[in-house]
Amino acid sequence: MRELHSYTAMTNKEIIAKFHHQPELSVDFDLDCWRIAQRISISHQWNGDPSPPELKTTAMVLWSREALFFGYECEYTELDVDEEFDLSEERYALWDRDVCEAFVRSPLEPDEKVYKEFEVAPTGQWIDLKIDRRVMLADWQWRSGMRTAAKIDHSKKIWRAVMSIPFEAFGCSPGAGDIWHANLFRCARFKGERQYLAYSPTLTENPNFHVAEKFAGLIFQIT
Repeated sequence: MRELHSYTAMTNKEIIAKFHHQPELSVDFDLDCWRIAQRISISHQWNGDPSPPELKTTAMVLWSREALFFGYECEYTELDVDEEFDLSEERYALWDRDVCEAFVRSPLEPDEKVYKEFEVAPTGQWIDLKIDRRVMLADWQWRSGMRTAAKIDHSKKIWRAVMSIPFEAFGCSPGAGDIWHANLFRCARFKGERQYLAYSPTLTENPNFHVAEKFAGLIFQIT
């Protein structure tokens, strides 16, 4: 049996959200707002094993007074995306294709197993859900007001995406130094096999992102 104790430190890593007064909903990560963001490497599978280097994944987190922003830059060898879609409509079961995800728990949630889930695909398709793992509820009809932007660079085999989530979706706004909790994920395909990448590995026997105990601290900074 593979030992898991060497991955314990991963479950306690922090996610830094950098403040910008007006982040842009753009996948141009050379913009001033995105240049200040911490580059966060998502380099392990859900079980703690290293992910394929061909799936290099970098996340960035910004916040303003109004919203929380997640940016992703993802290298790939093969894409699994919808060919036809409507960005005005939520795409149910988006997690069955290529996607990046953020699970976020604000201080207002009644239990650590209650949180919000947000996903964005290389196409810009999206889904948002209210999760309550106490009763195994995933309310996909809930609407957060999230917005997305995305672009696929086929020549370089990189896709980039951004999610903007208004703090109204959480019922509260953070201040400098506040700590919420979150985890970051990516679903991809490599050599025909599904890959499940996690910033803070959940260390379950089978792929499972819904392990709130493994969320990292989401720290809101003003620099």
